[in-house]
Amino acid sequence: MAVAGYFDQLSGFSADMLLGALIGAGSDPNALEAALKRHHGVDCEINVTQGRVDGTQVTYASVSHVEASVPETYRAIPDGGAGTPAGVLIGRVIGHLENNVNELWESGDPAPAEEALGGRHAALRILVLCNALRLHGIDALYHEALPFAAGIDSTPPLLAALMRGAIVRPVDRAAVDLAGCAVLTALSAGSMHGSGFTLRTVGYGGNSADSDHGDFTRLCTGEVAQPVDTESVQVLETQIDDMNPQFYGHVLDLLLEAGALDAFLTPVTMKKSRPGVLLTVLAPTALAGRLSDVIFRETTTIGLRSYPVSRSVLPRSEATVDTPYGAIRIKIVRRGDSRRYTPEYEDCREAAIKSGIPLADVYAAVHEAAGRLDLDHLP
Repeated sequence: MAVAGYFDQLSGFSADMLLGALIGAGSDPNALEAALKRHHGVDCEINVTQGRVDGTQVTYASVSHVEASVPETYRAIPDGGAGTPAGVLIGRVIGHLENNVNELWESGDPAPAEEALGGRHAALRILVLCNALRLHGIDALYHEALPFAAGIDSTPPLLAALMRGAIVRPVDRAAVDLAGCAVLTALSAGSMHGSGFTLRTVGYGGNSADSDHGDFTRLCTGEVAQPVDTESVQVLETQIDDMNPQFYGHVLDLLLEAGALDAFLTPVTMKKSRPGVLLTVLAPTALAGRLSDVIFRETTTIGLRSYPVSRSVLPRSEATVDTPYGAIRIKIVRRGDSRRYTPEYEDCREAAIKSGIPLADVYAAVHEAAGRLDLDHLP
């Protein structure tokens, strides 16, 4: 069963509130400080205090740091933290932020200053939260409706963009900051409804700046009893019969770069028996609008269908094996208690070209190295 976090109450989701809840649910601040120093070179101290809100014990967390050790912005985190225990989570958060930042500022507005991207405050807290989640073994966050405060001052455009695709509820005010919003929405698995969940620990995190208002969030950690992950996505599709066929490869590349889960072509016969192509795109709900714009801009279509579907995905992870031709990634898929893996094609291809050997030889070396791994005990 996969470990998950479930926020069943969110008065707000600032980074410090989420961190307080994670610490309340069992994250060790000392272990977290050590992980940040060891894996990211960040010198910081996590300060923890306890309080009570309506009889509930709430953990308040804050982070002090040596400024020179913290990246100036989330964009300066080396390779998104790749190769570190929390690297996959950090990469997902940074990718989510970059997609939305690029979309907002591609419209011709001036490029955002580093302060608009949260500066060191956001970079540090993204690192802290992702490492705290990793200590729990959590890589997916379930939650109920996110509080959405009216007004640009309360919910700036970037925060609003990050929350696209999530169910929200209108509120007068909510404690939300860039790091907390980016982490929660990037790792969001939607609502817990319909998922079996075995509760293990519970933590309550508060926002010290708003302690007089009684704001806090509750985090439940446990295992999700689902053989596969189920999520709702959008299908975008259109038939085309009047476009230069040389353009299709370019369009598919653009769609995948823009965040499509998949994009493919199917030959069809259209009216008057004309041969045509059905373009189908599987889109995350939050990116359906952006991907629709790509289709209208890059193809000759004048109409587009869109409808929601549910997709089931087996849990996946990634590992690296050492071969005579270098380190090669493998993708591991879990179904129940069984595991299977697939070599990463691009890694194998690059190794074959660099070494001047057949691609099949690289694959054979990967299979030999992977055979020495204990797949059942990999994360």
